Formats: sequence, C-alpha cells, structure tokens
Amino acid sequence: MKKLLTLLLAVMMIFGLAGCGSKPADEPAADDKTIDTLTISFVPSKDADVILTAAEPLKEILKAKLAEKGYTVNNVDISVGTDYSATGEGMISGSIDIGFIPASTYVLYHPDGVELLVEALRYGVGDADHKVINPADGITPWNAGITTDADGMATGYASLIYVNIATEKGADLYEKAQAGTLTWDDVNSASWYVCSSTSSAGYVYPSLWLNQNFGEGVGETKKTVADLANVIPDGSYANMMNSLLTGQVDVTVGYADVRKDAASTENFEAAYADEIAAGTYTNVWDVVKVIAVSDYIMNDTICVASQEKDPKMTPEFVKALQEAFVEIGQTEEGLACVEPYAHKGYQVGQDSDYDGTRAANALFQ
Repeated sequence: MKKLLTLLLAVMMIFGLAGCGSKPADEPAADDKTIDTLTISFVPSKDADVILTAAEPLKEILKAKLAEKGYTVNNVDISVGTDYSATGEGMISGSIDIGFIPASTYVLYHPDGVELLVEALRYGVGDADHKVINPADGITPWNAGITTDADGMATGYASLIYVNIATEKGADLYEKAQAGTLTWDDVNSASWYVCSSTSSAGYVYPSLWLNQNFGEGVGETKKTVADLANVIPDGSYANMMNSLLTGQVDVTVGYADVRKDAASTENFEAAYADEIAAGTYTNVWDVVKVIAVSDYIMNDTICVASQEKDPKMTPEFVKALQEAFVEIGQTEEGLACVEPYAHKGYQVGQDSDYDGTRAANALFQ
C-alpha cells in the first residue's frame, strides 16, 4: 500500500511540473509572431495635421505587408513628436518603436539605442544622361555640361561651392580647384555669400568642406564659414546666385544644382545679354563653375529602437520591417503616406553612410 501511494505521488508530481512549464491555451507561445501595438512617430518638419492625415493609411498598409511576412500586428499607433528630439527620446525610452527622423537625429541618438532601418530616397541631380552624380566623383561631372533632375534615386545630395569664371577671382579659384592647389589663403581672400547658419547646403556642409581641407579637427584650428574674412550671411539661393553672376561676390554655395533653377537662368540672361547675343556664352553653366563638392547631406531615415530598448525588435522582425518599408516605397499608395516628406522610396543602408553627418554634427556641437 505504501509503495502504491508513493507511485501515485510521483506521477502527480510529474504532471504537476509539466503543468507549471506549459502556457495556458490563450497565452501566445514564445515564438508567436503576434504584436499587439506598433508605435510610429514622425518628426514635426511639417504641420502635424498634414503629416497625420497623409500617414493614416500607413496603419493598414504596414499591417498588411507584415502579415505577408508572417507577422500579425493588431494595432499601429501614429503620432508626431513635439520636436525632433521627442521622437529620439521616445525611441531610447522604449515608448516608440519606429521613428521617421533626419540623419542628424539618427546620429545623435544612435549611441543610446536607435538603429537604422532604411534610408529615404529622393530624386537626385544628374548629368546629361540623367545619371545621378555622386559627390565622390569630384567637381568634373558638375562642370562637364548642363545638369538636370535625374530619373534615378539618391540617398542624399551634395552642397556645391560655386564661382563665376567670367571674373578674374573666379577664374583663378576655378583653375586652382582643377589643379588641386587651392589654399586657405585663396578661399579666405574671396568674398562669400551664404545662407543662415542652420542651412545644411548653404552653410553647414560648406563649413565641413572648409574644415576637411584647411582645418585641423574641431578645436581652435578648425576652419568654417565663420572663419572666412569676408562673408555675407542669410542669403536666399536666388539672390546669392544673382550676386555671383553680377560679380558682387566671388563665391557662393548651395544645393546641387542651383544652376538648373529658373531664377539662375533668368539672372544669367539679364547679366550677360550682350555676351549671349554675341555667342560668347550660351547658358549659366558657361560662367558658373563648381570648385568643391561636399559630403552627402543624407536624406531622412526610418529608424527603430534597439532590441535592448525594445524587445520586440528581434533581428527577424527588423528584417521584416525593412522589407515592408522598401516594398511600401514602391507603391503609389505607400508614397502618398509620406508625401509631406517628399520620400520617393527606401533602401537598406549602413551606419557608415552617416560618417559625414557625424563630422558635421561634431563641427558645430
């Protein structure tokens, strides 16, 4: 009898332990691909109502795309941060899963747990064959002929530094740029017209180029636009180009490529009417040349919180999100959701793509 009781107790203990190790029928298994809520935050670069209205369909589009990849998402919450830092802070706190943020915000919060998901694509400026011109190609493609809006996509754009070779100073700077012999004294002796200090193409990245070529790091020996002897600040691109064409300044700066803007052609035709009539010049590219090309000013990013901050962001789920956003960016319906940001698609990138952004941030930290 004692042996029988002992046996019954042993059997009950085995089943009891098995019961403790199993999950109730209504509790998802550890490998279940069901996500209750996915939170997305946009930075407020446009009016919040405009962003939210455009992005509303993204909720169902993203759920459907993730379902194709085996994930069930019950809810997608979309919000707009009160400022740029709010989205980054929310991601490192774990309250936001996905953030649509600029490159500089990604670089700022990456050390604390924000990971790159995909890079936004926009139309890039191209050459006569509509091939996107890469900053790594240097100044030659920019001076080979008329540039145009490209059919291809790019993850960013460059800032260009322009001179007017119809002037003595502009011709000298251009000749030295082609020969690779420009010095700090050369650029410092010129008069410059730039944008406000917050403009990436009109101030920050030209400063980065100056420091990379003539400065030494970010200490007392750094060289930025602020260190130039003769600078006119806070210009608009149209006014800056007009001042260059009329010889009022020696150097100006801007996104690639300001020369293709209608205002540049109008200003050129007004300034060089006699030369055009004589056949000396044909278009603005004949007189306005590029002496320097900055690092890429990277487009926006879509980022996620790291798995450490947000356990649902497993490598498998991150890969599914990457694929989903790339596919969403290939549809009209998907692009309509991000129309306020002018995104034209997405591609998977890498952290090193943002080394130039880091350098710019450090220069003005």
